Amino acid sequence: MKQVLLLTKSILKRTFRKKSNIITFILLPLLAVFIALFLNASGTSYSKIGVVDLNESYLSKDMIKSIDSKKNFAVVKVSKNNINKQLLDKKVDCVVVIPKDFHKEIIEGNFKKLDIISVRGEDITSWIKNYLNYYIDTLNNISVVSNNNEKTFKDMYDGFKKQDLKLNYKSIGDKTKSKSVTKQSIGLLLVFMLIASSTASSFILKDKANKTYYRIFCSNISKSKYIMANVIANFIIFLIQIFVILFMSLHVLKLNFYIDTKIMFIILCSFGFVSIGFGIIIAAFSKSLNQSSYLSNILITPTCMLSGCFWPLDMMPNFMQKLANIFPQTWILKAIDSLQQGKSFNEVISYLSIVILFAVSFFIIGILKLTKDENLKSIF
Repeated sequence: MKQVLLLTKSILKRTFRKKSNIITFILLPLLAVFIALFLNASGTSYSKIGVVDLNESYLSKDMIKSIDSKKNFAVVKVSKNNINKQLLDKKVDCVVVIPKDFHKEIIEGNFKKLDIISVRGEDITSWIKNYLNYYIDTLNNISVVSNNNEKTFKDMYDGFKKQDLKLNYKSIGDKTKSKSVTKQSIGLLLVFMLIASSTASSFILKDKANKTYYRIFCSNISKSKYIMANVIANFIIFLIQIFVILFMSLHVLKLNFYIDTKIMFIILCSFGFVSIGFGIIIAAFSKSLNQSSYLSNILITPTCMLSGCFWPLDMMPNFMQKLANIFPQTWILKAIDSLQQGKSFNEVISYLSIVILFAVSFFIIGILKLTKDENLKSIF
């Protein structure tokens, strides 16, 4: 064990001797937190609601006016043929489509729900959906009481609009956007953790390049001890990284991840193991530093894009969302999202178990490849 600790100490010294490594391990992950803070501060406090009115009755027009009167919504008229362009250009956050038979179906009591189209997922549509459901329920109740008679409905509806209601308004914080932003900042943090792991794996390749890797095994140090020392050193680096990130986020920048700090620490540590396993695989299958860098680039960026680290997973097509399940980053972000929605830690243990399985698989593959290194046959 003493040999393992000495090797670990040596790796840590080499790691933090170079200032560029400090930037990679500490400062780059902090960048994710600053991005989250910037997005949270600069984002608009209201949702731009596109409306396609195919009915153009007094009911549909009144409903549009009602939406526009709310502080959280700003209505933008959209044509039916222009929906996708408006969404993709981010001119609107979502589009509400009022069908042609809206007025008739409300009077007859047959109307179910409005179509709401968005490329940004439930984070954007949940508020407008809840408001419209309440509004439609009110119209349906008037329809039932009027016995589906249009004249009676109109009289009751006009009376409902004119009634003198005294409302007390209380402003409550909309945490939906803030939660979405902090989740994406965690996604960026996962990217930087993977980048850090590939940097750490470069030490194994440097040892191979200068023959230190082979000289170590000429002594009484086994391959398992060497790999264990690398794992411990890398995990210590990730612990430092996680502590700094959480401290800066919670106590300096005053960000709220809407998750218990201890649970957040456990989640990031579980991905730390994945990152270490990933680094070992990179080192095992690379013959040079250039090959290691190339392999890291072609694996990290695409998998993080597909996993939803750069943007919400809901923005992608269904087949891509299913494909994302083969990457550990997806399960970390699913755990984060579930916890932010109020689920308990026990309910996301299955997600973290999948992440740990990824880590174990990476370790097994990487270690088997390293221990079967053809270049070591002459030594062992």
